[in-house]
Amino acid sequence: MRQAPEKLILEPTTRCNFKCEMCVKQSKGCDIAEGDLDNDAFSRCESLFPSLKSVIFTGIGEPLLNENLETYISRTRDLMPQKSIRGFQTNGKLLTRNRALSLFKAGINKICISVDTIRPGLFDAVRNGGTLSDINQAFDAVKYAKKMFPQTNVKIGIEFVLMKKNMEELPLLVEWAGKRQVDFIIVTHVVAYEKHMEKEIAFLNNSHEALALYETFKQKAKIKEISLAQYYQALWKVNKSKKEIEIYKMAGKLKKEGLKQDLYINLFHILSEPSGEYGRIRTVFDQAATIAHKQGIELTLPSIRPKTKRECCFIEDGSMFVSWDGNVSPCYFLWHKYTVMRMGYIKHVTPVFFGNVHTVSPEEIWNKDEFKKFRTKVAQYDYPNCHAWCETRCDYVLDEPFHQDCYINDIPCCDCHWNLGLLNCLA
Repeated sequence: MRQAPEKLILEPTTRCNFKCEMCVKQSKGCDIAEGDLDNDAFSRCESLFPSLKSVIFTGIGEPLLNENLETYISRTRDLMPQKSIRGFQTNGKLLTRNRALSLFKAGINKICISVDTIRPGLFDAVRNGGTLSDINQAFDAVKYAKKMFPQTNVKIGIEFVLMKKNMEELPLLVEWAGKRQVDFIIVTHVVAYEKHMEKEIAFLNNSHEALALYETFKQKAKIKEISLAQYYQALWKVNKSKKEIEIYKMAGKLKKEGLKQDLYINLFHILSEPSGEYGRIRTVFDQAATIAHKQGIELTLPSIRPKTKRECCFIEDGSMFVSWDGNVSPCYFLWHKYTVMRMGYIKHVTPVFFGNVHTVSPEEIWNKDEFKKFRTKVAQYDYPNCHAWCETRCDYVLDEPFHQDCYINDIPCCDCHWNLGLLNCLA
């Protein structure tokens, strides 16, 4: 087990100059105080820097609102290994020529700019507070800084939040990015913090393995002259016909076989999936990937379907998250207090903290038995997959605060979308 983290995510601020429609800060369930990372909290993290692979300045707010950002970047450059990553993510509005020059001088080597559309009207609607001209200004500023600091190797990228309303223009955005000499593009599915945003979710709810098993049982049902597509009509009937009983039994065998193969079968998800939807999304992704390859852009795409074999990139990569006020958390999902939508249900997320750097050193926090046990449990993946399995959401995961899941685990990872491959971030 690691004796220290390898990646550190520092939150410069929770303040922001935008009011983006898909941001947690604009949701009714958000309970995130506003404030800035101060010198004391930052300096208490400096002991970690010599062994870190990366420090990313990001969080709920806009990093460029913290006037000390360049000072912090400069300290990471001085203390971290030469080939380490020092990056941040921005909405671009404050990334002027002067600010770009100061960031390059401080030693930044990775900048990610949020661009969810290249259509001015849609941009104004999605990124409330900014305009597409702000983005063009940001890229011009970075281009200028690169010219003034030719010896630097700063990677410039884009994060694209994928929604149904902007999905079709992803290939066009990749082409647009190529003309601006972008090095990488990170695509992530939208997280619905409000009910009206659920309609914008583009990912599908069934794994490839679950669908394959369903097709096998679908053929078995056909031989018996019954249809699994009628399962839900049969399920809720009190007086079932002979055929409806057969359908019910066949569905039970399907679920039992799914559990035997460690697959979670959710018939509600399978039967409600729009015909041809996977192919439509796959076509968009393939087109974007082809253009990215021609342009020499590193393109990171999310899964279209949730992964059966889950993987927590934060735990596996040895990440530590420090909020603006010094609290230490294991991941993005459990970093703040907010609500998020799950199949029409409101899920309350309570942050998980293992200490505060203002009172305990980050090394001590990392090596606390409580934190080590948490990381071990997460990496075992011995908890239910609520996204794929349950046809509703139970009190175990919806109640606040979280106590345990239906496997009697005390870690709130059973209903996390990060470990399903649906969400990506700057790392």
